[in-house]
Amino acid sequence: VERSGNMGYMWGITNTPSLQSDYEPATKHFLLIGFLAMFCSSIVFAVYCFKKMDKRQQENMVFLATAASTLFYYLMWSGFGVMHKLDSEGGTREVFWARYLDRFVTGPLLLYSLADLCQAELPEVLMLVSVDFFMTAAAGIGSTELHPWKWIWWTIGMAFFVVLAIQVFGIVNQAKQAGNPLSYNINILALLLLLSWLFYDTGW
Repeated sequence: VERSGNMGYMWGITNTPSLQSDYEPATKHFLLIGFLAMFCSSIVFAVYCFKKMDKRQQENMVFLATAASTLFYYLMWSGFGVMHKLDSEGGTREVFWARYLDRFVTGPLLLYSLADLCQAELPEVLMLVSVDFFMTAAAGIGSTELHPWKWIWWTIGMAFFVVLAIQVFGIVNQAKQAGNPLSYNINILALLLLLSWLFYDTGW
């Protein structure tokens, strides 16, 4: 089979055909918007990285997170970061496995960035990253299961989210009590991060 230059086979890199043609228009548009948003964000943070001569660790972490999301959203939009699953009624639905790879990569980067602003200790950082890993793993396992197990794993994932939220607000409060001058901004960032993840995990 000739695949050279064929987008349906990812430029001949893989024999797996693209599933993009199976997407609903709304799904395709959502993934394209996600890709473009992450791509533009990557450019913005890359500029910030180059403009600052020192103390640019936060910009570096966020740039790496948005750059990784750009790649994973493109993978999903192009129809390669997805697989089909039979549901309980015999129909098929898409499971975007690249979404969970995205979370495995970007979650620790964002949490480390937040913990660094809070001047958290290493054990606290490891706890944050570990809980995030288990939360994402539970959600990923649930996406491959059928009723009722998918809801059981979803509930486990949300339980880990609650633990993660408690840990995040714990380090935020520690930063406030320590007189961190950025405590107000850190609190806003923590809220935005947790709310976006709550929507991400419950809405998709």
